[in-house]
Amino acid sequence: MSKLFRFCLSLLLLRTALSALPLPAYLRERYRGPVVRVHEVEGIRERVQDGKLSLWFKDFLTLVLKNNTEIYLTRLDVLTAADAVLSARSPFDPAYTVGWNSLRSVEPQFAQTSGADTLSDLTHEGQAGYAQSLTTGQTVGIGFFSTRSSSNSAFDFFNPSISSGLQFSITQPLLYNRNNLQARTALRIAKTQLLIATDQSESQIGDLVEQAAGQYWDAVEARDNIRVAQLAVDLAQKSYDRDKMALDLGALSKLDIYQSQSQVAQRKVDLIRAQYAYRQTLDGLRRLIGADLDPATRNIEIALEDDPSSLPLSPVEPPDEAIRTAFERRPEMKAISRRYSIDAMNASVARNAMLPRFDLGLQFGSNGLGGNQIPISGPLGTTSAFIPGGLANALGQMFRFQSPYYGFSVQMTIPVRSSQAEASLADALVSRARDRYQQRQTEQQVIQEVKLATSQIEMANAQIEAAKIARDLAQKNVDAQQQRYEIGGITPFELLDAQNRLATVEGVLVAAYASYQKALVAYQRATWTLLDGLGVIVEAPKIK
Repeated sequence: MSKLFRFCLSLLLLRTALSALPLPAYLRERYRGPVVRVHEVEGIRERVQDGKLSLWFKDFLTLVLKNNTEIYLTRLDVLTAADAVLSARSPFDPAYTVGWNSLRSVEPQFAQTSGADTLSDLTHEGQAGYAQSLTTGQTVGIGFFSTRSSSNSAFDFFNPSISSGLQFSITQPLLYNRNNLQARTALRIAKTQLLIATDQSESQIGDLVEQAAGQYWDAVEARDNIRVAQLAVDLAQKSYDRDKMALDLGALSKLDIYQSQSQVAQRKVDLIRAQYAYRQTLDGLRRLIGADLDPATRNIEIALEDDPSSLPLSPVEPPDEAIRTAFERRPEMKAISRRYSIDAMNASVARNAMLPRFDLGLQFGSNGLGGNQIPISGPLGTTSAFIPGGLANALGQMFRFQSPYYGFSVQMTIPVRSSQAEASLADALVSRARDRYQQRQTEQQVIQEVKLATSQIEMANAQIEAAKIARDLAQKNVDAQQQRYEIGGITPFELLDAQNRLATVEGVLVAAYASYQKALVAYQRATWTLLDGLGVIVEAPKIK
């Protein structure tokens, strides 16, 4: 009992010592997994000046790409697809096996041929092996074993005896799964799926950036609407001040001033609404760039520096050329072409699964025997002298192949029917047809997006030109109506109506400028030029 206790205590101490040793870097990465870093918000405080966060359009998109949570979640899909590639490598992983066992056997005997009245055997056995499936189709294995046996049998002339063996084996499929097609195809499909996930992630990032850009220009429009609302308040206030002076001089009745006074109140309500609408759009921008996560920038004032009216109009390609560019650059089109290759690989695997299984196996090895050779007494006397020996003798015989063995095997399995393989082949052909329809659908969507964005740009251009003319005419009309009102040619209602028209046209012009910028963003997304110059690279992670 004390020996068993000391043995268990020794194992416990050994385990504690090994756990305290530092692991190599590759083992730490293997058992703990790769480090997936959660990115902190960055690049915002550097743009704070005089207590304001100053943003230009390009700076805003850069911050979105750096800090937007949805974009990082989208990128994680690529890492998950990379894990699937690593999992698909498992059929090619080598396997090492090491084992040792010990057995003591004491058994009473009933025959003289046992060599003792009570046979006592002690056997120690150790083995080690290596097996791997190669990408070229072969399955190879190497095995080694060594056994030490001691006994009280009078008939053993090696006591203790040490035997060893070395075995090599290789199996080559000749028809089914030749070149390890099944596992290799699964790995190739996983790699292709990784590229598809990269394309899809890139496409989703483009959608998120387009939406963020649209929100930015909505915020710019909301900001300019405050200016328009303030202009309306100023015009109404100017009319009210003039009416108030006329009332004080007795040139205007008390009942006539309520109209201009109510107009001022209504315009102030519109101004308050515009200010709060702008505040809400800024809160949306803070979330997009992650400024709401930092208490220092959560409520900081944001200054949007872009003026849509001063930005040059960007030239666009003719629709046919833009569609051609979109077909060449859009990641959705690349993903569809990659799905075709997956369909072809699945069909190839299904056809291969219908073939008979015909495997050729080769094996060869060597044995060795060593130990203390003891004299054997027989009718004619002692047959041999005592010759000491050990493991070295057994290993020497084994590696010199003094006792070799070799052989081969052939095994053939003919499937009567391969229902699962036939169904898989049919599914692959259906998937190929489905992918062709999806390609057609994607092409139609791309064409529609390019044409719609081009049409919206043209419409925004036309609206800008028409709104400019309407704004100039409305301003001239307000000036003329003001002069007529001063000489008593029109009523206050007519002057206020002219001012309302000017404010309305100013709002239309602001909306037209914002619509042009959003249409330009949609065009750049449709032709996949939106992320150019922003340093965005979405690529598949490297697989070891």
